Amino acid sequence: MTSNPAQPGPAAPVPDRSGQQPSRDSEVKAAKVGYLGVIVLGPVIPLAIYAVGARRSPFLRQHAAAAVNLSVTCLLYGLCCAIVGGLLALDIVVLGLVIGILLGLALWLTMLRYLIRGVGAAQRGEQDEIPGWLSAQVVS
Repeated sequence: MTSNPAQPGPAAPVPDRSGQQPSRDSEVKAAKVGYLGVIVLGPVIPLAIYAVGARRSPFLRQHAAAAVNLSVTCLLYGLCCAIVGGLLALDIVVLGLVIGILLGLALWLTMLRYLIRGVGAAQRGEQDEIPGWLSAQVVS
């Protein structure tokens, strides 16, 4: 079989600073670890991935930034849920606990949904958009 020079093939990966070509599989794994790391340590793991891999790969930069933005925003929303629950607990303790816990659980489930969507998008090699009402742009 001969190749047709008129048909362009897939673009070759651009070598990084060390002269080696980056592995797409390692970028996908790092993006998935960034999303799943939010569940364990909040924004720490995706922020580390962002700091290390942002200059090497636009794919990794986008996914790490999305994970950092989602985790930081949900952390701030969680703080707001705790404040609302605490203020309500000043009047009726049970009401404050119920409202605070329900808001926190709803927030956690929503964040988990978008983290799972991000893992799926990273697995497929796509970029996933998180709604602006849920995720403020802290890093880009």
